[in-house]
Amino acid sequence: MREFEQLLANLDIKLFEKIYSQSSDNDKKSLLACQLATRYLTPNYRYLEIGSYIGGSIQPHLLDESCSRIYSIDKRPAQQPDERGVNYKYSNNSTQRMLDQLKQVAPEKTDKIICIDGDTREIDPAKIQEKVQLCFIDGEHTDEAVYSDFQFCLKTLDQNGAILFHDATIVYNGLAQIIQYLTYEAIRFRAYNLPDIVFVIEIGDYPLHQSPPIMERLINNHVGYLASLQYNDYYRQFANKPIFRTYRAIRSRLQGGHTCE
Repeated sequence: MREFEQLLANLDIKLFEKIYSQSSDNDKKSLLACQLATRYLTPNYRYLEIGSYIGGSIQPHLLDESCSRIYSIDKRPAQQPDERGVNYKYSNNSTQRMLDQLKQVAPEKTDKIICIDGDTREIDPAKIQEKVQLCFIDGEHTDEAVYSDFQFCLKTLDQNGAILFHDATIVYNGLAQIIQYLTYEAIRFRAYNLPDIVFVIEIGDYPLHQSPPIMERLINNHVGYLASLQYNDYYRQFANKPIFRTYRAIRSRLQGGHTCE
């Protein structure tokens, strides 16, 4: 455990090395920073994750003695829709495969994992028998799904807690809808982005942001900001292909040109 404590304190991404995770190195560090802050605010915290696939983002919590329970929710689809306009495939996507992978990480600790297969739109939140303090949403990457996943997490979250979202650059419209909902319902919250594309919403009085590792990442917010813009830069590259530039030039001339004042 001494080694784990040191690795976590250093935000060392070796904690992700046994099971492949699709997140970037910066994302992994941000997730570890949130974990570090959570265990400080809530010793024996409980963690809920939506979209676990093979367990890559679960492994640091599995190793953490301060994490008393892990809830893993996944529809386990062979493929699922995505706001980028294509369906993404997930080969051999099963709960048993994930558990087999996690047993390679810490075989004596997998009994603290409770797995629920299904869509949060169809799962009774009462199945989460203990309030959780930290949620991570990384399931279906559509605005509709991220909003429904958020609503599920909100019902299972403790009075004070945090909800993390991966791939904020894809589901940003869903995130905007979530912020609008929280504002309308007068639910106390703070929201911010961590590099590269991890979006954090603190609910109630749960100041993860006061943790030095998170504060450092917030102060240097250019890292996440530029990463988010560059992530979607291929849309600009596509829009600037010669055929589209020619179309815009012709349209501009027909409309009398573009004047800047």
